[in-house]
Amino acid sequence: MSLRSAYGSTLKFLRTRHESSQDALGKAADRSYISRLEAGEHSVTVDVSHSIACALGIDPLSLLVLAYAAERRQTPQQVLDHLAGDLASAGLLTTEIPSRPSDVLHPVPAAAEELSSQIRELIGQGLSQSAVARQLGVSRQTVSRHLKKSAEGRS
Repeated sequence: MSLRSAYGSTLKFLRTRHESSQDALGKAADRSYISRLEAGEHSVTVDVSHSIACALGIDPLSLLVLAYAAERRQTPQQVLDHLAGDLASAGLLTTEIPSRPSDVLHPVPAAAEELSSQIRELIGQGLSQSAVARQLGVSRQTVSRHLKKSAEGRS
């Protein structure tokens, strides 16, 4: 069974168990979309899945656990046990994940910034551009370019 079909089957199961019509989920998605989801004709987005779960009165994660249980032909408990083991073995079970991506620089600009900092420090110590280039293993033109960019950034 595909995950798309399992999600649709789970949705129909929960909606029927909740005694809701497709129209009753109207705030989450229109009836025809719910029908296509239940038929396994469409994949659902995370946002719509969240809205559907809320309309059914369950936690969005519960809806996903149930869908994966159906897809794997397992019980929800087996899926949860697998998830706990998987997260524990990866060292993530008790890790708090940030809700927003961090503002970490890409490695290339970060390396360039580090090189610029080293160049400025060595120039500040009185070394010539050629001596700085030799010490850092870069060309004199690279040193000159970083110093020029540094000067432009201050003006």
